[in-house]
Amino acid sequence: MADEQLDSGFAALPSSLQKRIDAAFDSALRQTVSDNEPARKRRKVEQPLQPGGFISEHPSPGGFIADEPASGGFIVDDPSEGGFVRDSPPPQGGFLADDDGSDAGQSTHIPLTSIPTALQLLDLPPDDEDVLSVFRNAASGWGERERTASHRDQNPEEAFVSRRDWRAVCAALLDTAAADEEDVDMDDVPAEKHLEEKVPLEETPSDSEEDYVESGAGDSDVEEEDDSDDEYREGGGGFVRPRRAMVGTPATKSRRGRKTRTTTESEEEGEDQRTLTALQKEECRAAFALFFPDVTDKELDKQRIRIKDITRVANLLKEKITAEETVEMLEAFSTVPDKSMSLADFERMMVAAKLA
Repeated sequence: MADEQLDSGFAALPSSLQKRIDAAFDSALRQTVSDNEPARKRRKVEQPLQPGGFISEHPSPGGFIADEPASGGFIVDDPSEGGFVRDSPPPQGGFLADDDGSDAGQSTHIPLTSIPTALQLLDLPPDDEDVLSVFRNAASGWGERERTASHRDQNPEEAFVSRRDWRAVCAALLDTAAADEEDVDMDDVPAEKHLEEKVPLEETPSDSEEDYVESGAGDSDVEEEDDSDDEYREGGGGFVRPRRAMVGTPATKSRRGRKTRTTTESEEEGEDQRTLTALQKEECRAAFALFFPDVTDKELDKQRIRIKDITRVANLLKEKITAEETVEMLEAFSTVPDKSMSLADFERMMVAAKLA
């Protein structure tokens, strides 16, 4: 909504994806409202009308002519009950309710039972227990929820999910799916194509590289290269290397680059590990094990903390943590696209939070 501060993950998404998330929210909410309207109208029609009408069913004393002569004349001066027309209209009337529910598109909350429908509109699995547990956690009544009048009247006990929590969770899910698609696309590209793309970038070698390639040549080779340089200056077409040199050198260089990056990453991980003492690692492992009470110590290294684990522990500790905070915590320290934390990621989080 306009008055809500946008979630950081949701704000980083393209505008088209933001509109899809909001459209799924509004569409599922409208479907819920339309499903409830016919039953409400039938209940109105089926209510019996109270007794009453145009003609009184029970004659009351009196009329136009008194039965017994009285001292008042022919017409009764004070007519009592009775008459042809009722002075007041019937108490009940009308088949339709005068007030409709608020517009679904302007609502800030959606029933928890409509979340699977909204997930299907985004091509997301509607029965993923991890995702549904986050929405159940968000709709468990933490904080005051603004609900539309129609929803509050029909289902006073039903749980609702705010639009803000809906945006935060969907932003994390769709961002993860997009990252997975990018990884697949890069893997599908042949290695030769990557090589051809890298060749123009490294076509101009440094002087040290040329010296390295030409260092094994004799004096005759040097003279031949001088001749080729003369041809280059006269022809103006440029010096063309043999294909073996063009292809082999960049590939070797790119492999060296990848090896350097891998070495750098491993060194950084090693530095992170060296910052932890034995006591700190033991404390982190003990805290990590609390998320998996049924897992043995041997299998603990293979476990990863996911959304459902944080939600379950928060409920046990009666901690108030929103879906947005859960997603942000995983995004900050996870090193994999699915935003789950391994033991090493958990140790980094503990050190960053100064809990170990």
